[in-house]
Amino acid sequence: MGHRLADKLEAVRLADATKVELISPWWLGGLARSIYGLFRCGFALIAVALVFGAAAQAFSAANPGQKSADVPEGFAIDLKASEADVMKAVELVTQDTILHGTQVYAREDELTEAEAATSSAYYGPWTGPGHAFYKVRKQALSPQHFKNSTDVGTITVRYIVLGVAPNRTHVQIDAIFMEDGSKRIHTSDTTVETSEFAEIQSHIVRIQREERQTADLLQRRQLQLAAQSNVKERDAEAARLKDAESSVQSLELRLHELQHQAELRVKAQANLKSAPFQHAATLQSVPANSDVLIEIITPYWYGVETVDGRRGWLRHDQVEPIP
Repeated sequence: MGHRLADKLEAVRLADATKVELISPWWLGGLARSIYGLFRCGFALIAVALVFGAAAQAFSAANPGQKSADVPEGFAIDLKASEADVMKAVELVTQDTILHGTQVYAREDELTEAEAATSSAYYGPWTGPGHAFYKVRKQALSPQHFKNSTDVGTITVRYIVLGVAPNRTHVQIDAIFMEDGSKRIHTSDTTVETSEFAEIQSHIVRIQREERQTADLLQRRQLQLAAQSNVKERDAEAARLKDAESSVQSLELRLHELQHQAELRVKAQANLKSAPFQHAATLQSVPANSDVLIEIITPYWYGVETVDGRRGWLRHDQVEPIP
């Protein structure tokens, strides 16, 4: 009987050992598969990070002159002029071969040999609303009014013209200097932008004046043709001529009234600014009691012409109507 008991105990021990052998491999296999899966995920994440890092480095190397978000905007203003007139004025400025408001040598007042361009390596193609114009000056050595410029490079001025109403146009002017070697970007202190705008403004005034003169001549010609249209009827012709003369006198009287309204007098000695903001460059000093002609009106500034033909900007509170 003792042998039977021993045999039963041995059978139970062997059965337990068999269960351990059957269970242990399954449990250990699942744990191994979990650990292997974690390692695969980790390696995949590391590979993705390396790929994106390499792509970012390649993009930065391929775009050394890409415009960064911290580059400040230049000069912007809304003009009381049609988009067509402003575009004509901007085209004239881009083609004048002069970069206004900067120079390479102290004895020079301006930088010549600039060229009109249809695109810009720095700004890239313009995809926004309106029309883009460019003026470029290559091989400029440390030009003035570009911050920390100490090398040879290219100056690029971009003009954006956008008509916002039939007689109101938005103008944006930006100027940068890019070094040829390092591709470092130097922004303008807005002297270039405001000086270029002063030239644009001068052209707009001239263009609008010529348009008014043309309209006046056309109107006078139409009056003359109307007065001569019925030569055979002398009485009717005389009456028509009389009406025309009266109409011309009325126009001249109205023109005189408008000119009087467009003239202002400087209250006290004031500085004529190159652009409508306080920190713009001063063009000259205007004596007290000087008469000026209004050419452009903004909410706080007048674009005026002095008696000696200089054009610039005065604040509303610096002038008063002529008695």
